[in-house]
Amino acid sequence: MPPKIKVLHIIKSLGRGGAEMLLPETIKVHDQSRFEFHCIYFLPWKDQMVPAIEKAGGKVTCFSAKNNLTLLFQYPKIVKYCKENNIQLIHAHLPWAGIVARIAGRLAKLPVLYTEHNNFDKYHILTKILSSVTYKFQTKVLAVSEDAKAALERRNLFHDIVYVPNGVNTDFFSKTNHFSQLPEVEGFVGHDKVIGTVAVFRKQKRLDIFIEVAHLAQQQKLPFKFLMVGAGTEMPMIQALVEQYQLNNVMLAGIQENPADFMQYMDVFLITSDFEGLPVALLESMSMEIVPFCTNVGGIPNVVNDNRNGVLLKSNQPAEILSQLETQVLNEITNFESLKKQARNTVVADYSIQRMVNQLETIYTEVLQHER
Repeated sequence: MPPKIKVLHIIKSLGRGGAEMLLPETIKVHDQSRFEFHCIYFLPWKDQMVPAIEKAGGKVTCFSAKNNLTLLFQYPKIVKYCKENNIQLIHAHLPWAGIVARIAGRLAKLPVLYTEHNNFDKYHILTKILSSVTYKFQTKVLAVSEDAKAALERRNLFHDIVYVPNGVNTDFFSKTNHFSQLPEVEGFVGHDKVIGTVAVFRKQKRLDIFIEVAHLAQQQKLPFKFLMVGAGTEMPMIQALVEQYQLNNVMLAGIQENPADFMQYMDVFLITSDFEGLPVALLESMSMEIVPFCTNVGGIPNVVNDNRNGVLLKSNQPAEILSQLETQVLNEITNFESLKKQARNTVVADYSIQRMVNQLETIYTEVLQHER
């Protein structure tokens, strides 16, 4: 049997973001008789996914860094790690990890793949500059959405860009699965329809709009409950608005080890973001027959076909969003049930984790064959 191909994933942190949570899921599905996976991250306080990666068979190392700039100076450690562990290929995720991976890869004379999870145009100016300078040091870019791919092509930064959409475990994320029952959530939900989200609470998510929709729903006494799973820098703002409006139709569940336990109660997955890549939580929710109501940004319209398997919001105005929810969730019940089924069918057909892993393994193999 030939020796295993050793792949090193490099990522800024291992918190509960979409890119981070994909690592253990893909490693579990990969052919580990052919591939061996290592992972380096830099923010030691964001380590929630470490046990899952190790359980899946990955080897995890933290090169501690306090911020983005100190992260860049970890490149000598990465080069040394690659040599000591006979790494053959580096696969980086998210901008600053991509920058340091390209530097280390060039010095270690290794091919570097980089997954572009977002629209390059949305990055901070310093991130854009350093990414642009180092982009030529990589071998191939894997874009999770057509939007991300198009943004790079417009800038003429790099030419070998492949569309590799995210995938999810459709067997696990299924209404037929047996999830843990949560009496507190069941008591909160009652017989109302549940509008939910699972996210890292960043500014781009525009969760203030989510809360404003909940506020209007409470004022109009509509049978909606709003369930928010996650945390982040926007949490104080969200908590302040919930208190200001005295909202009793919103539950802030915080960070959860098993978000699917909460997702089982959701009828609608509401995304109000200003920009996105291809949210893994969106695919997970659709796989669970939760109907997506989303802003028409990033990779979302690659997945959500308006009124076929979900709803693309006509506006980011809370009153108009609530009007769409009321019409399609409460009044058009037959169509809403059809949207649930079609949401899952879409993910099973085109966005399974197995499809994603097969594509990645093909790319890894082709890149290494070309390097020889």
